[in-house]
Amino acid sequence: MPTREPDVLDLLILGILEDEGRVPTTVLAARTGLTERECEERVIGLELHGHIGGYTIIRKFPDPALGPLSACIRIVMAPGRTGDDLYRSMESIAEITTAELLDGDHTVLVRLLVQSRDRLKAITRFFRAQLAVLSLEVSTTQPLFSRRPAPRALAR
Repeated sequence: MPTREPDVLDLLILGILEDEGRVPTTVLAARTGLTERECEERVIGLELHGHIGGYTIIRKFPDPALGPLSACIRIVMAPGRTGDDLYRSMESIAEITTAELLDGDHTVLVRLLVQSRDRLKAITRFFRAQLAVLSLEVSTTQPLFSRRPAPRALAR
């Protein structure tokens, strides 16, 4: 399905959802001036057109050992490979939070949240077996903070 550009109301909905995640449709409707049905249809449309890719739960664990393990995998692709097969294989790994192609080379930076070191090892083995992978480096990380841009004020 081709992606359509969000209009002003869609951007307002996206801004609210960025700030509050799964706010109830009744609240979303009240804040946007739409009916509940119109809000539901717009959210579904935003999901279908790729503007909403999923919903995430983030927990604060009292014991860091109980929380997910944050990691980065730096993958260098083999010369002559497009990486298409590698990119498709990434879709099967739910723990990937982002995957980015670095400028100027054939390197992919993959960020993950995994439940255990064993799962991280399994994902690493999976990537090493890919034909497009020349080499990879794995680093566990300790997130210090996360930022996202504040929603722009939208004229209504």
